[in-house]
Amino acid sequence: MTGSCTLSHTLLTVYHAFPPSMQLYGGAVTCSERAFFWSSTVLCYLLTFVRQQGRRNYSIVDRIWPLYPVVFLLQWQLQSERLTQQSVVIQALVYTWGLRLCFNSVRRGDYQWGAEDYRWKHVQGAFSRVFGRGLVGAVVWEIFNLGFIAVFQLALLYLIAVPARLVVLGQQPNSNGGEWDVTQAMLAVGMALALVGEAVADQQQFRFQQRKRAQGGDRVGFVHSGLWKYSRHPNVFCEGVFWALLSVFCMRASGVDFGVCENAWLWAGAAVLALLLSSSVRLTESISTSKYPAYKAYMVKTSRVVPMLARDNRDVVDIAHSFSFVRKQQ
Repeated sequence: MTGSCTLSHTLLTVYHAFPPSMQLYGGAVTCSERAFFWSSTVLCYLLTFVRQQGRRNYSIVDRIWPLYPVVFLLQWQLQSERLTQQSVVIQALVYTWGLRLCFNSVRRGDYQWGAEDYRWKHVQGAFSRVFGRGLVGAVVWEIFNLGFIAVFQLALLYLIAVPARLVVLGQQPNSNGGEWDVTQAMLAVGMALALVGEAVADQQQFRFQQRKRAQGGDRVGFVHSGLWKYSRHPNVFCEGVFWALLSVFCMRASGVDFGVCENAWLWAGAAVLALLLSSSVRLTESISTSKYPAYKAYMVKTSRVVPMLARDNRDVVDIAHSFSFVRKQQ
C-alpha cells in the first residue's frame, strides 16, 4: 500500500512538473524554470534533425548533460534570499560534478561535430529489427527520440537536481536554520569521495584509451586495472552514489521526513537514475562481449558495479566449468 502510494504520488508529481500551480518546498516552480526546461527539450529534439557528417546525431542531450543541473542551481541561487553553509557546499559539489564531467567529455571529443555515443547506433538498430525500417519503424523511433532522448532525460536531470532546491532556496518550513550535524558532514564527505572516485575511474579509462590508440590496439581491448579491477563500471557506481547522497543530504539539511508519501519526488530522481544507469550498463556490456572475447572472463572475475575484491582465478575456472556444464545439460 505504501509502495503504491509512493509511486502514484511520484507519477503525479512528474505529470504536474511544470504547471504554474505546482508547489515545491521553497516555493512554486518559476516561469524561468518551466521556460528553460521546455525550450531546451524542444531545441534538443529539433537539433537531432540537423545532419552531422551526413547523418542525424542523437547525442545532443549527452552534450548538455553535465551543465543542465548546474543551470538550475544557478537559477535557484539567483532567486534565493540567503546563502547557508549547506547551500555553499551543495552548489560547490554540483558545480564540480558538472565541470569535471564537461572536461572529460571535451577531452574525449564528445563535443566535436558529428561525435555521437556509439550506443545510439545499437539502440536504433534494435528498433529497426523489431519495428522494421519502414514508416512504422520511423514513427516509433521518433516517438522514442522525443519521449525518451529529449523529454525523459532532461526531466531526469531536473529531478536529480531538484532536492538541492530545498537547500539553495532555504524556505522550507522544517529547516534547521543552517546548523550542521554529523550525518550531514558524513554525507558531504561521501559526495566528495564519489566525485574523486569518478574522476579517477574516468582518468584511468582515458589513459587506457589513449595508450590503446597510440599502440594501434591492446591485447585485451578494455581497461581492467586500477579501480576497474574491483568494478567493471566504477564511474557508474560513483555517479549513482553521488546523486543518492545528494538527495539524502538535502532532505536531512532541510528537516524533510523521508517516509512521507508527498516527499517521494525528492528521491525519485536518484532512483530512476539508478535504473537508467543499470540499463546503460547492460547495453554497454552486451556490446563489449561481442567485441572482446576476454570480456566474459572479466565479467566472471570482477563485480559488475559495486566495487569488490576480484575473484580468485581458481573460482573463475570453477564458475566457467559450471556454466559449461549447464549449457551441456540444456
